[in-house]
Amino acid sequence: MHTVTDRESFRRLAADAPADARIPVEGRVTVGDPFEAYRRARTAARPGVFYETTGGQPGRGYFGVDPAETLTVAPEASVRDPDHPGHGDYADPSPTLEALAGLLDTATLVRGDCAVPYPCGVFGWLSYDTARELESFPPDGAVDDRGLPRLQAGLYTTLASWSEPRDDGAVTLRVTSCPRVADHADADAAYDAGVAAARDLAERAVDGDPSVGSAPAAAADAVSFESDCGRDAYAERVRRVKEAIRAGDTFQANVSQRLVAPAAVHPVVAYAALRARNPAPYSGLVEFPGVDLVSASPELLLRREPGEATDRGTRAATRALDSKPSPSPAPARATRTRRRTPRWRPSSRATRRSAPNTRCSSTSNATTWGR
Repeated sequence: MHTVTDRESFRRLAADAPADARIPVEGRVTVGDPFEAYRRARTAARPGVFYETTGGQPGRGYFGVDPAETLTVAPEASVRDPDHPGHGDYADPSPTLEALAGLLDTATLVRGDCAVPYPCGVFGWLSYDTARELESFPPDGAVDDRGLPRLQAGLYTTLASWSEPRDDGAVTLRVTSCPRVADHADADAAYDAGVAAARDLAERAVDGDPSVGSAPAAAADAVSFESDCGRDAYAERVRRVKEAIRAGDTFQANVSQRLVAPAAVHPVVAYAALRARNPAPYSGLVEFPGVDLVSASPELLLRREPGEATDRGTRAATRALDSKPSPSPAPARATRTRRRTPRWRPSSRATRRSAPNTRCSSTSNATTWGR
């Protein structure tokens, strides 16, 4: 790995940085395919994320394999603060968004000359069911029958990134590590730690073992997906939507169905096939405890940038994320783990769910392996 960030530049940034500052250290390494580099770098023991832009669209790709901290919010989560002001236009506080805000507020990025948009950050997945914390739904509406978390996320302080579109030949991975200066004896020690972390990821991306192990379910000669409703039930859903439109209750609705099949293919292998057959601007693989998610979408649901919010389907979530609620105790039933002793401690009700992985389900543009 070629180290780009020099020690003296790091020292200058650290001298004027706030106490909680993270400062990027960048190195570069050449690989053939970023996804194959992720396969070599990943480990089944740690949550991993792989985001990319495929199909010739301009953008960036990222992967991380070893989060410094993880957060899981269960459906039963609640905010303990009785005086919480809520989120944006919503009076009731969202335990999921509150926990996410707490994870995002753990440090300040002082980037210096680093041009990588996200040299470190929070990656993961947020459930549509988070809307249940913000809005009231009809009593005969959809039922959350899977018990999946509302949120799983990791704080990745070391990431690999690259530019898209890319040629079929060699690709330069920009490997960034963002040590927090306060966690080390001095700026030099923080710089050395950043270089070491970046080099470790770079070496694993080049020399690691790309094998992924066995699939969650037993292999089969043929696997078919089963619908959760069938043709007649689906037609009834369409009829009810038409009635709601005529009544003025809505002007648009997406009628969906859940397709379920045994998870006879490892999620990494499934994503490899998906990215080859269905290139998409927003593609990704998320491997977290209990849930693996494979996705390829032509559009964003939500983009949040400083001073700007762009969504494709819900401005409510944007407003909720725009708000800056005052800090409050961590939500009950939220699990947050760190490599070192945490300053934030979950309640005694905190839990992580895990059960044998036997089936995968496909809805819209994403496929989840529920374990």
